[in-house]
Amino acid sequence: MKQLTLILISMLLFISACAPVAQVAPVPVIEAATGTPSPIPTVVFTAMSMKTVTTVPSRTMTPAPTDTPTITPTLDPIRSTPPTLMLHRPNLQFDSLFFLKQFVNILKYNEMKVVTYRYIYEHPEITATEKGKLFIITIDDIFLAYPIDFRVIEMIRILRDAGYPAVLGVVTETEYADPKTAAFLKGLSDSGWEIATHTDNHRNLGKAEEASSRLVFNEVSISMDKIEKVTGIRPITLILPEGQMVNNVKAIQQMNIYWIVGISDGVTYDSRDKIIYVGREGPYKNAGETYKILKMRFGF
Repeated sequence: MKQLTLILISMLLFISACAPVAQVAPVPVIEAATGTPSPIPTVVFTAMSMKTVTTVPSRTMTPAPTDTPTITPTLDPIRSTPPTLMLHRPNLQFDSLFFLKQFVNILKYNEMKVVTYRYIYEHPEITATEKGKLFIITIDDIFLAYPIDFRVIEMIRILRDAGYPAVLGVVTETEYADPKTAAFLKGLSDSGWEIATHTDNHRNLGKAEEASSRLVFNEVSISMDKIEKVTGIRPITLILPEGQMVNNVKAIQQMNIYWIVGISDGVTYDSRDKIIYVGREGPYKNAGETYKILKMRFGF
């Protein structure tokens, strides 16, 4: 009987072991062990939410253009005339070539910006925005009909080497223009130098006006015509011979002159005026003394 019982138990175990595999239920643990788990919705949602937040700018970071008004600075129309140095070719009384070499060093040391009257005309705001740092150099009595003095050529070379433009007061005189002088002046004009009229015959305009206003017109307008023919640019600056101003300024204004350059006064000007008078100063004992005097007169 005992043996029969053992035989029945053995047969039952054998039958269980031989049951078909399809009858065995799938075990989730085996699927997880394959290394490709099913995505977890909560994790994916969190990651997407964080990415979305970082790509949306806040209102405070990107204000609308209307929230930032444009403020235009108001510039005072009353301007200080840039200190202006008046030079001529060297003579027995004064070696302007040696003087200029020293003066250029002073300008560089003080970091002055050398400009022309035409440059200020084209950039009118500069005398307000760069007040106290501008400077003008003029060289008078360059005659269109004759070769330029070699010492004046050397003065021009010194300025060009320093990167400084200047204003040249040209006397036109006859209908003839020296070819080398004409070509030289055109080259300077093309490179940013200003060729100003110093009248046709270097005539004192104050005295000419006493005789006839027509004389003033001829002295200026004829000279402007000749300079324009040579350089291709009509002058807008009149350098007064002997610094003598006229009474009837409107007569000169009708010629489209903008700057009238004398000697006395003219330390300030109104940028709203249609024609402007400005002053300048000649050299003194040496470059250092001259710079001090210019500083006191023009207040820069």
